[in-house]
Amino acid sequence: MGKLVKKHLIIVSGWAVDEFVWEPICNLLSNEFEIGIVTWNKVQSLDDFKNSVIQLINEKKIEKFSIIGWSLGSLIAFDIGNDYSTRIENMIIFSGTSKFIKDQSTDYEVGWDKKIVNRMILRLNKNAEKTVEEFNRNLFSDREVKNGYYTSFADKTKINASIELLSLGLEYLMTKDMREKIKNINNRVLLIHGEKDLICPVESGAYLVETIKNAQLMNLKETGHIPFYTKTNECYDIIKKYINQKEDHND
Repeated sequence: MGKLVKKHLIIVSGWAVDEFVWEPICNLLSNEFEIGIVTWNKVQSLDDFKNSVIQLINEKKIEKFSIIGWSLGSLIAFDIGNDYSTRIENMIIFSGTSKFIKDQSTDYEVGWDKKIVNRMILRLNKNAEKTVEEFNRNLFSDREVKNGYYTSFADKTKINASIELLSLGLEYLMTKDMREKIKNINNRVLLIHGEKDLICPVESGAYLVETIKNAQLMNLKETGHIPFYTKTNECYDIIKKYINQKEDHND
């Protein structure tokens, strides 16, 4: 009997967070997938965020793949999904958004105020460690903090990126607008969102499920911005059910 060939899964991570957050869910997903993680901390320009994913696809000569996008990575995943729809088998979005910044001209009120993000950039230049530390605390719900997830996360976190790179990530979040592109996504999309998400509020997920043609939204109670880290088994079960339903539908 020949060796089982695993399907490809590309994970596009979020701003200022190390790869270790993916270890628990990857340990489960690695049974079915060959996993490649694209992080934000090696880019040199705004275009590099998307180009890093394209480079991985080309280097490994990947024809078909599944994609997971988280937070900032959700914007990239939607961009890739718009261009590579016929090659994507599964699209899973954690804590996603189509536009991180509010836009009064179109009555889009589910994001951050641009002034707050600009203030973060200024604060990075004064004290990067404290700025990222405060951001990291907001990744977790109060219950998750009480259950020790933030302490465990903080003990493992190291800031390896320069202030310039951290600022570039925030600039990407301020400038990227995927609201029109997500209307063109024909893939079946699984959205997983924490109801206590302070970074991409739950309204962001509601906007996505209303705008994407074929999307399913799973809201997790008492959960913050990193559901795959704090509710690993539950997220894995949701993903498996989504993939199995999709395969049954295709048969």
